[in-house]
Amino acid sequence: MVLKTAFEKDFKIGAAISLFNLHTPAHMELLKAQFNSFTCENDMKPQFFLDMEKCKEDPEKYDLAPALTFERARQYLEFAKANGISMRGHTLAWHNQTPKWFFHEEYNEMRPRADRETMLKRLESYISGVLGFVQTEYPGIIYAWDVVNEAVDEGGWRKKSPWYKAVGEDFVLQAFRIARKYAAPGVSLFYNDYETSQEWKRDFILKEVLKPLMDEKLVDGMGLQSHLVMDYPDPEVYKTALEMYGATGLEIHVTEMDIHNNDPSEESQKALAERYAKFFGILLDAKKSGKANVTCVTLWNLRDGDSWLTGFRREKSYPLLFDDKCEAKPAYYSVMELTVPKEEIDEWKADYPEESFKPVGMPENNMRFRPVKIWEEGEYDYPAAYGFVPGMFAYLHNDEEEHDCMLILPGGGYCMVCAHEGELTARNFFDRGMNVFVLTYTTDITMSVPLKKQPLWDISRAVRYIRKNADKYGLGSRKLIVCGFSAAAHVCGSLAVHFDDVEDKNPEYAKFSNRPDGVILAYPVITTDKKYTHQYSIEALLGREPSAEELEYFSLEKQVKDNTPPCFIWQTVGDDVVPVENSYLFAMALREKKIPFAHYVFPAGWHGMSTADEKFFRGWSGPEYTMEQVWRAVGAVREGKGVNVSEQRKAELEAQFSGEQEPPVMPIDKSLIRDAGKWTDLAEVWMSRL
Repeated sequence: MVLKTAFEKDFKIGAAISLFNLHTPAHMELLKAQFNSFTCENDMKPQFFLDMEKCKEDPEKYDLAPALTFERARQYLEFAKANGISMRGHTLAWHNQTPKWFFHEEYNEMRPRADRETMLKRLESYISGVLGFVQTEYPGIIYAWDVVNEAVDEGGWRKKSPWYKAVGEDFVLQAFRIARKYAAPGVSLFYNDYETSQEWKRDFILKEVLKPLMDEKLVDGMGLQSHLVMDYPDPEVYKTALEMYGATGLEIHVTEMDIHNNDPSEESQKALAERYAKFFGILLDAKKSGKANVTCVTLWNLRDGDSWLTGFRREKSYPLLFDDKCEAKPAYYSVMELTVPKEEIDEWKADYPEESFKPVGMPENNMRFRPVKIWEEGEYDYPAAYGFVPGMFAYLHNDEEEHDCMLILPGGGYCMVCAHEGELTARNFFDRGMNVFVLTYTTDITMSVPLKKQPLWDISRAVRYIRKNADKYGLGSRKLIVCGFSAAAHVCGSLAVHFDDVEDKNPEYAKFSNRPDGVILAYPVITTDKKYTHQYSIEALLGREPSAEELEYFSLEKQVKDNTPPCFIWQTVGDDVVPVENSYLFAMALREKKIPFAHYVFPAGWHGMSTADEKFFRGWSGPEYTMEQVWRAVGAVREGKGVNVSEQRKAELEAQFSGEQEPPVMPIDKSLIRDAGKWTDLAEVWMSRL
């Protein structure tokens, strides 16, 4: 007896799987044995269906009908077809994992947002294209779709959602009208959300989301994500909500169930088992009593080792029914005992050969992308971090060769770490053969706790971390370059002139050099002199009343030493944010000390141009992992938990991050590719001479 047979009279049992699971034989044996439904964890979300290259190459052709690609999804559908297992489709419309460029004119983030009519046509073309592909080539495989995901936030519509901004309050209705128009008969359409048991969200969903959809016969079911923890929510609160949703007459799917638990001990896992039994019991009772027509329960991930919670919670999580070796945990048996007499439950033995745990036939990928922790537990204590800890995101060649390495620091006025200067630059130099790291160093969007030397400590530790793990990252005897933009160039420049007085308290790292082999400074903040500095950057760094010693220390043109590493500097005459004199001041200081340098001042362009290449002008900034500290800080301020944040700054943050402001429209001048856009080529030549 296994899960799917134990519950076959009640509801389907599913799991979310990744491409890694799909290509790992042991994982798929577990899925086939235990489950009769599965969901793609990520690969059927919009970012994987939308063909960015085609859309951006010919935006006029694809303006109202975005180009789609089905290669990732096809692998899952083929598996489902071959093995006779059903799929839930997740998800057609979501504010997250839908690329920003999709919402802009010409699919370009530098252009204004597209208007309502355009976005509705894009949405219809997208949904009809996805459903048409699945239903034509794989009929009957997908039995349900999450049409809209997480449209509700803070007791009302999620107004920060790009879909809400583009379409308005009737976005959900419009999406379901389109889905109903193109969905095959028998395919159920669901609204899906998290925190659905909480009164503030539950009541809004029932009244403002489900009722209008039901009035037009557009929705078939409600998806309760059910990401739980060991002490939240209260089971009775969950039960009440379940029965209220059930009273609508809609199907109920538990779509993303897990219970976060960071303790692998026997006692803690027994407590996890009891909690699983409690919630599964609520679902079974509701089904058998007719209070809720629960037709599917999907666990979010297959094994503990696959769980998204480990990354999300920044700690190892053990939240599921199976461990990394596909063995059943106590929670598995506690759930089984709800429908099967204990003496009739078979012990689950996943006696799969060790070889079957190795991926087979994974699509070739020349890049390994992964987060990297640089600070050990208890080492980082900046008071306005709000749970954020600086780290790196590594772009690594998938080989055993040695590579020059680059550590990139995106700018943002010491207030944030801008995404486009990280992702675009990282991929540019990765394509040139380097292993690349993007550092999410400490910033302060609240302008309330002066950063002082913390960003300098962050970059110093990052350089030492890479050197400590030189073999792991393919550095070997090759060069390590740091590259910073704007205020982040000030961080890199600070390391260049002060590396020898930045101590590391951890002896395991202190033994490694923090001196980079070269430093790239892009439109850099250099001086603290009020005549030429970027005042907001210096204020975020040192506060409103810095000492004369601090101003002297961080006025980098005054700190160049005989051992300062070689530097590459570039800026544009037209920079109206950081005066071009900053570059000249540092170049002259380098020349005086006879430090090798290259200095390029381009005749045209503006601040923040990143790589200034074709990809930049097509308007794609990439994922916003660099913004974690900003989101945490803004959230804390909204909850009244900000550290020393002034009322004026609170108002400024609310205006900036309310979601109501239109994004800035950037100029698009592709002629700049021929001059400022050559800086990466020039930097490559410069690095080759180090």
